[in-house]
Amino acid sequence: MTHKPGSGQYVLKFISGKYAGGEFALAQNQELIIGRSSDLEMVLIEDMVSRHHAKITTTDNDIFIEDLGSTNGTFVNGEKITSCKLKEGDRILIGTSIIKLVFEEFDGAVPPPAPMGVSSLGKPHIEDVVLPPSGLQGRVSSSVPSHTMHGGTQSGVLSGLLDQLPLPDLLQLFGSSKKTGCLFITTPGGTEGRIYLRDGRVYGSVINGNFSIPVDKSFYRMITWKSGTFLLDTMATYEFENPINETVESMLMEAMRIIDEMDAIGDDVPSYDAIFRIIIKEEPKLSDLTKDQLDIFQLALVEPSMEFILNSSKLSDDIETTKAVTHLVRNKYMEIA
Repeated sequence: MTHKPGSGQYVLKFISGKYAGGEFALAQNQELIIGRSSDLEMVLIEDMVSRHHAKITTTDNDIFIEDLGSTNGTFVNGEKITSCKLKEGDRILIGTSIIKLVFEEFDGAVPPPAPMGVSSLGKPHIEDVVLPPSGLQGRVSSSVPSHTMHGGTQSGVLSGLLDQLPLPDLLQLFGSSKKTGCLFITTPGGTEGRIYLRDGRVYGSVINGNFSIPVDKSFYRMITWKSGTFLLDTMATYEFENPINETVESMLMEAMRIIDEMDAIGDDVPSYDAIFRIIIKEEPKLSDLTKDQLDIFQLALVEPSMEFILNSSKLSDDIETTKAVTHLVRNKYMEIA
């Protein structure tokens, strides 16, 4: 533990899965067994968790985690581990739960009240955590009929917020743990993306049910989304006419390049959900635009949405199209409605 003793406490925060929102405060010199067995301090009731799954040990200065020979493994930051030392910010995957190690400072001399999941006796019981609403799961069950869908089960559904777990990190985790299923992503504006995985490899993706867009292009568009909700349903499948079969790692290499180039454009890049309002004024003049920028402006006149412009653009890639759209917004040819 690198923080000064007494200044706060380390907490295991459940950021996705059945127990999302739950917390478990760690004490120094503690040994904590995590598993499905009801006689443990931290009980995770789901099929993918072994009866005695993993052990977390704290000392005066460090925190360690050890897999106890579990059937489905324990993962830290996407890597399957036998045992390792934990540091602040690490993400642990056990079953369908992603748990983040955080340090919470004490405000003043009085320790904070017991977090969610801790009983009045001081013994943590994660099974007592109040579960979040199941609205996202309901969204999945009403999916497009052409998909082979199965209702999520305790062992098959993992959900959370992209704000807490960025999509590249999430996919790295799923790739390393060889997950199978469909990752449903819903942005704040209501756009729905789906990334299909088989044994940790990406074989398809689609945004808003538009299967005419190549699966790799849909994937790279989604990778730039920074806010929204995600849900992995391990029972959801779809048969693509032209599937790909790429490792998450290889696709993330290209994705990182795209993210860097998008970030270089600026913080004001319109989101995928953006709807535009065309501004007709004497200034600035349309003649000041380049041919590419004018082509993008004409697309906006047909349908002023970022999704339509990206889908219809003839420019070399999404980055060039995004640059043109951002130029039009910055120079007041149009604005985000």
